[in-house]
Amino acid sequence: MSTELSAPRRRDRALSAAEGRALVREQLMRGRQEVQPAGAPAVASAMPADVGGPRSKARKTDPVLVVGSASAPEPTRRSRVRPEPAADPRWRWLSTREAHRGRVRIDVDDVQLPTGEHTTFEVDRSVPFTVAVLVQDGAELLLARQYRYPIDRWILDLPGGAGAFGEFPEQAARRELEEELGVVAADLIPLHTFFANPGRSVWATHLFFAPGVHAGRASAGDPSEQVRAVRIPLSELDRLIAEGEILDPGLLVARTMAAAKGLLPPVGA
Repeated sequence: MSTELSAPRRRDRALSAAEGRALVREQLMRGRQEVQPAGAPAVASAMPADVGGPRSKARKTDPVLVVGSASAPEPTRRSRVRPEPAADPRWRWLSTREAHRGRVRIDVDDVQLPTGEHTTFEVDRSVPFTVAVLVQDGAELLLARQYRYPIDRWILDLPGGAGAFGEFPEQAARRELEEELGVVAADLIPLHTFFANPGRSVWATHLFFAPGVHAGRASAGDPSEQVRAVRIPLSELDRLIAEGEILDPGLLVARTMAAAKGLLPPVGA
């Protein structure tokens, strides 16, 4: 899953610090609204023509592989497990300066700690949000296999990437799924919304489950993103998870949540 937006789009519309804090609140609320129990109606499949902009990136898609057999107020960060005590201290944002903008954007915020001390904190405000889709196609799952330069490994993960400003998560998920794997989801079921790095980044990842797909058109372009479609039985994925071979957090969370919602059997069943 890529978290990049094209350079022109980032230059035209970058998150401000105030937008970043407001976005956290919005994503937390959206995640709670989008999570549906098993059997709930799927989200709308059509993407309005006037929402979003040009596709944020393009890729080369390789042949399918087969693995195994068949100034905004501070955001409210309330826990879903327990109410947040009113006395829980928070930091006070004072100002922001942009430290770096390339494939990622890093800001340095000046903040005041609950003790009254002032300090700085680096925050990743690269994208509005990201999406990823767990696809079931018949008796198998359809995953992505990509090379990840920071860890110098090819890994199994989920098709997905960065959302664009003005785009809804389900729209971004449909776009990314077709761009990367060349398939179109008949239905998308929201699975979960999580923050992969809440200690440093403001953007959430919205996970979806696609219980069936049909052929679409993959995009080709960026040579740094080589995406290969992989068909894998659920039992094989569970074996790889148990052996510690699955490294992508989105895939791990999606598999767990699909089981918790009754969309897939329990892990290892």
